[in-house]
Amino acid sequence: MDKLVPAFETTLFDPTLSDACSDMAELGIDSLLDGGLFKSIPVISLLIGVGKTAQNIHDRNLLKQTIKFINTFNEKSISQEKINKYRKKIQSQPKYAEEELGRVIILLNSNVELKKSELLGKFYRAYVDETIDWDTFCELSDITSRLFVSDLQLLYDIYNLQVSDTSQCPVYKADRLIALGLLDSATKSMTISSSTGSQTQRYIQANTLGNLYCQLSLS
Repeated sequence: MDKLVPAFETTLFDPTLSDACSDMAELGIDSLLDGGLFKSIPVISLLIGVGKTAQNIHDRNLLKQTIKFINTFNEKSISQEKINKYRKKIQSQPKYAEEELGRVIILLNSNVELKKSELLGKFYRAYVDETIDWDTFCELSDITSRLFVSDLQLLYDIYNLQVSDTSQCPVYKADRLIALGLLDSATKSMTISSSTGSQTQRYIQANTLGNLYCQLSLS
């Protein structure tokens, strides 16, 4: 990642380059490859390679995930002071650039749903903006890697107090969110039937981590 990390940093924090990434999202992958637009974007150019095209599914996916992350990261502004502070840290101490930006690239490479790269962009923006620390970013990104995107709406409904117990939602979805550490639960009622066996209804609510996840992902 010797060349990839610096190229990623340059593209992420240069306003002119981030604007170009936004244009790419509008055009689509095929259009930008055919027109050679990627050559002006350091990280995109490096991912594809000079004179090459992203023809296989893996390369095309990484390209789309990277563009989605960069566009989401730049959707809302961060003070120039904080951006300069962060860039100074990773430029003066390359180990941080490798650890932090390198981790992001690896996560993007493993994503299938664009939604996960969007969430990652929001969490990384919160980290650079000093809303959360690095350990919290890692925790949120790990959760996102294991999250079923189809469970997000239930998480938001619970966060907004529209769902308060397992009788109001698919139990298996609630169980997955509990397993991720985003929800707390408590027994509401238990019934025993000769035909269906025992059934337990539980109260569910977003815990501290779940609230933070929702606040940042909905920002």
